[in-house]
Amino acid sequence: MKITEYVSSSFDVNFFGNVGNTILFKNPKHYDFIIVGAGAAGSVIANRLSAKHYKVLLLEAGGPETPYTQIPKLGHFLYNTGYNWGYLTTPQKHICRGMIDNKCDMAAGKALGGSTAINNMYCTRGNREDYNKWAAMGNHGWSYDDLLPYFKKLEDAFVKPFDPVYRHRGGPFHIEHPRYWTDITNGSLSAGKELGFDNIDFNAKEQFGMGRTQLSTKRGKRHSTAQAYLVPARKRPNLVIKPFSHVTKLLIDSESKEATGVEFFTNGKLYAAKAEKEVILCAGAINTAQILKLSGIGPREELDKLGIPVVAKLNVGRRFKNHVSFLGLGLIYKNTTLAKEDETAEIIEYLQKGKGPLSVPGTETIAYFKTGASGHKRRYPDIEFFFHNENPAITAKSFRFKPEILESFKSLGNKRILEIGVMLTHPQSTGTVLLKDKDPFHHPLVDPNSLSDPDDEDFRTLLAGIKKGLNFADTEAFKKMNLVVNKYKIAGCEDHEWGSDDYWKCAIKLLTVSVHHVTGTARMGPKCDKDAVVDNKLSVYGVEKLRVADASVIPITISGHTMIPSIMIGEKASDLILQKWKAKGTPQN
Repeated sequence: MKITEYVSSSFDVNFFGNVGNTILFKNPKHYDFIIVGAGAAGSVIANRLSAKHYKVLLLEAGGPETPYTQIPKLGHFLYNTGYNWGYLTTPQKHICRGMIDNKCDMAAGKALGGSTAINNMYCTRGNREDYNKWAAMGNHGWSYDDLLPYFKKLEDAFVKPFDPVYRHRGGPFHIEHPRYWTDITNGSLSAGKELGFDNIDFNAKEQFGMGRTQLSTKRGKRHSTAQAYLVPARKRPNLVIKPFSHVTKLLIDSESKEATGVEFFTNGKLYAAKAEKEVILCAGAINTAQILKLSGIGPREELDKLGIPVVAKLNVGRRFKNHVSFLGLGLIYKNTTLAKEDETAEIIEYLQKGKGPLSVPGTETIAYFKTGASGHKRRYPDIEFFFHNENPAITAKSFRFKPEILESFKSLGNKRILEIGVMLTHPQSTGTVLLKDKDPFHHPLVDPNSLSDPDDEDFRTLLAGIKKGLNFADTEAFKKMNLVVNKYKIAGCEDHEWGSDDYWKCAIKLLTVSVHHVTGTARMGPKCDKDAVVDNKLSVYGVEKLRVADASVIPITISGHTMIPSIMIGEKASDLILQKWKAKGTPQN
């Protein structure tokens, strides 16, 4: 039996032990804090607040991980299980045209650990300028210098080079380089040097350049925030963790406009729980927006249309930002075919040493640079490259590509491919998350609206990135590896000359996909910002005792992936909460 056949959507409820007592709707149990969502930020906050003896209820719609979900190479297969919310976008015009129904897959973790339980585990902080822009918008306390202590606090980093000014060992979240790599690692680093990419730690002082991938693994095993933060805290009697608990709405007092608790569905019944101090939404950028709106917090016209009483008129879900990546740039190894996998040997090596192909998701190096096509005047990265060692047919299948697109990949036969992913770091296009109806079990309408900006800056930047990626084929390092550009035309673009701008425009629409870095749906900003939903303390405007702490508050996109910034937000939010309630009295025992 193949190892991939062991991936299961079933959950071991007893994995985390303390799941608390049943909370009857008619007689709700009271806690100091209720946290909705046990993902990148929620797990952090549950740990930090319960460590101070507060009574904390952590609600998560999904279940615990299993030993199989913690095998890094199996991450793609988890997208087709109950660990994924399974969000799909509305049909798109400019991206995902090669996917079934022209809908982008929007994977989001539904598990203890959230997306850290199913993602590709890439650890990137972003650029100093990202956070300085946040502060310049009026978000006091969110500059890079303000946040660097939190980036360091969260990590237990075993990376090279190691600069103690920027990196830290001893934190909860383990970060390491891949424990398995191919010729792609040294080859791409050498090729990058020829093209002016310095070999760097992109999470330290300098982000421009190329470095070995940094993963959230520990001795080769996925290290989610559930493993890092909840496992050490799960035996605390004041922390109740309830998996399989789907929050349907927030309870808000109509007179005082205070969040008093939540309603949630579990074991086939509806329950309620009350929060004496605060409710903290950490459900992820899509689900958090849905819960806020179902609770009466959102744009008036949208809520009125569905008959939802308005508690606070805020532009929830109207500043949706999402990273996209082009997956159609590949280099073929001449005269080299894919080696037949010896899965038995791979399993033995993984179980004995935590090494081998099963210990990595595929990408071996990452690079950041500025194309010049975007409007950024400063030295600010607009493209990320990731150099991927994976069978392109497997990658394509995990993204729900149409049969004819899959056939295009199959036309490569058994050739070995080096894929260069081209990710747009700062899209100008803005999308929306809207309610489909009032049913909390129906997915909202997610429209990224990607590559739709009127000035075509996003398209021009992505095209410039693709052309820069093609330069790698001309380096001596890649020539020595017998790499040549894959010039097989993708299905649907046969009428265009390969390599022409018209060909790339066609291919971009078909093969550009979401990489699931959703931000901005509950944007942080000062009160004068018409799109702001939370202030710099992460408190929701117009509603007392309610905060949002997840990627939805990110006001400007990250020059990188969103996992580490989301964990950082959890650490920062924990301090903000503890500072407030310490000033109001000592924690309850």
